[in-house]
This record gives sequence, structure tokens and C-alpha cells, in this order.
Amino acid sequence: MTNEEILLASKRESLLSEARALAENPNATKADLKLADVKLAEASSLKTLYERQVRLASALGIPVSEVTKNIVTEEQRNAAEEREAFRRYMAYGEMPQRRTYSPLTEDNTGGLVVPQAFYKTLLTGVSQYTELMDSENVRLIETDNARIMKLPQIDLSSISSAIAQQGVDAPPVANPFVGGLTLNRFSYRTNPIASTIELEQDSFESIMDILTQAFGVGLARGIGSDLVNGNGTTAPQGTLTAAANSGVTSTVSGVWSGIDLAAVYGSLNRAYRVSPKCAWLMHDTTYQQIVALKDANGRPLLGIRDDEEQLFGKKVLVSPDMPTGAAAKSIVFGDFGQYVVRVARNGVRVRRNFEAPGYAEQGAALYTCFLQLDAALNAPSGAKPVVYATAHV
Repeated sequence: MTNEEILLASKRESLLSEARALAENPNATKADLKLADVKLAEASSLKTLYERQVRLASALGIPVSEVTKNIVTEEQRNAAEEREAFRRYMAYGEMPQRRTYSPLTEDNTGGLVVPQAFYKTLLTGVSQYTELMDSENVRLIETDNARIMKLPQIDLSSISSAIAQQGVDAPPVANPFVGGLTLNRFSYRTNPIASTIELEQDSFESIMDILTQAFGVGLARGIGSDLVNGNGTTAPQGTLTAAANSGVTSTVSGVWSGIDLAAVYGSLNRAYRVSPKCAWLMHDTTYQQIVALKDANGRPLLGIRDDEEQLFGKKVLVSPDMPTGAAAKSIVFGDFGQYVVRVARNGVRVRRNFEAPGYAEQGAALYTCFLQLDAALNAPSGAKPVVYATAHV
């Protein structure tokens, strides 16, 4: 028995003895009996408090003494309590007492809002399978909710400046277009994953690692496809859908040359070309063709800098959802910092269904993960921050 348990037992025994003495006193008044009830309640609360501290210490992986001495920060305490609530939901289907869901609407997905640690791990997993969800490549905005969001737009390719003469009004110039970008929400849902109750209860950590990885891959496949080809109406606006025509077509059917790629590079306005997030986007088949290309001196066109593959000094992103073949828009090039992806934190949920026919009889539950997001290219009227090139027929 630990020192904390000995101290707890001593305090509880003292309170119970005092309560017993008051209750068994033949001359006890109503006030004495009420005080006895109070002491019994205090003894019970001490046990409940200690059990809660034990669970918190276990979740944080620290001795109980650090919890009882209030060494644990409020942030650590909240994170551990969220994780414990999530663990009990995943293992036993118990919902936390505090309200963690949105009011029922047509768009409500239900389920438990995931803890922050699970959310971050899931988002990292999604970005590993679709590079258009990586904050290093696009403008990723994380919001607390999925309400409609509006962002300002401005065309960087036409804005300029001039010397201001004293006492002379600025000459009339062509003003850059300023508009607004509206982001809504689209709810993505993974295929359900079945897991037995025994496995959940006996191996919570490993099953959660497996589920998180599976959720990340499943969401990435659905979202990644729309982030390339989405129509912007019934799905997020895809980069290929929003890209402007560079006017460049490969000179040979199905084959890209260094001259073709240089023309694509030069077709983008320098204001966007110098952006840190300016990059190429292509299918792996196209990428493999470019890997084999060499310049006039026999050096590979594709270089490596700071452990990053670059073409003309710009990062190369590979997507399985980019088209290939004759007449396909097989290359996208531009400033992906102008491509905005908004993710709603409270739109990331896990739903547990223990009553699914065919699974309940087997003692298995179905888990489904939801994620809400929208995406669009910040391209006001006439702006071309991202362009595409077409393969020859």
C-alpha cells in the first residue's frame, strides 16, 4: 500500500468513526445526524477523488503522488481526462457526461469529438498520404467549427507602385481586383472498421494506433481525390479544376521534355513563382518520366536540395489522382500557398456502433471516422496563381 493510500484510509476511517459516534449517540440531535451524513459523504468523496487521481496518473504515466501534490498542470489534467473519456468510449461505448456534440441537424454526424492529441495524429496521418493536406505545401486553416468562412482575395500579378511626387495626385493606374473567397464544409466519412470488444478492452493502445492509421489512409484517399479534381460545388474545389491554362502542350505525345517543362515554369507570373510554396503537382507516372530527363550537360533535371526533390528549384508533389496519358492535364504548377484548405476541429468525430446487424452477434463494434473540410484556390478574377499543362494527343 502506498503512502497516499495509507493517508487516504486514515482520513476515511477518521471520518467514518466520527459519523458513527454521532449517529449512535442516543442523545443525538437532528443537527448531529445531519453532520454524520456530511461526514459519510466526505468519506465517500475521498475514495472517489483518489480513484480519479489514480486514473489521471495512469493516463499521464506518472506517480500518483505528483497528482495528489497538484504538480500536474491544468492542461495536462484536461488532456488526460479527454483521453480517458475517449478510451472509455472506444472500449465500452460510454459517452462522457459533459456535452461534446453539436445540436442535431441534417448535417450532424454524431459520435464523440476526438481529443486534441488524436486529432493532431489523425491530421498528420492524412497529410502523409495526400500532400495537399500538408501545411508545408498549402495554406491549411484549422477552425473550431465548420461555419461558412470568407477570406479576402487579391491578384498579386497586377499590383504595382510608383514614386509619389509632393503635391501631385497619383496617376490613374489599373487597380488589382479584390474579391472574396467563401469556404463551406463537406463531411467525409471512412468505411466502418470492425473490432471485437475484447480486443478493445485488452489492447487499447495498439488498437487505437491501428484505427488512427486506417482512418488517416481512408480519409486521405477520399479527400485527396477531391483536392485534385473536386468541382467546387458538390465537393471542395480541386487544384486541377481551379488551375488556369498555361498554354503549354508537350511536343511529343505522352512524353515531357526539358523545353516543355521550362515553358510551363515561365508561364507562371513571377509574383507567384517566387513563393516558398510554389511547387509542381503530377502523377507518379509523369514523375518517373521526368526523373529520367537530363540537361544538355547530361545532368538530371530533377535535383535534390535539403532532402527535397526539386524541379527548376521548386518542390515536386506526387498525387495518384492526377491524370496521365494523351491529352491529359498531367502537370500542375503554381503557388499552392494560394490554395486554402480549411479543416473544422469539431468536425473530426468517431462514431461507435455496437448494434450493427451481423456484428453485434459476434461481439464486435463498428467504428467510423468523420472529418469536415472545404478547399478552394485564392484566384480573383483574372489571377493565375496555379496553371496546368496538357500532354500532346
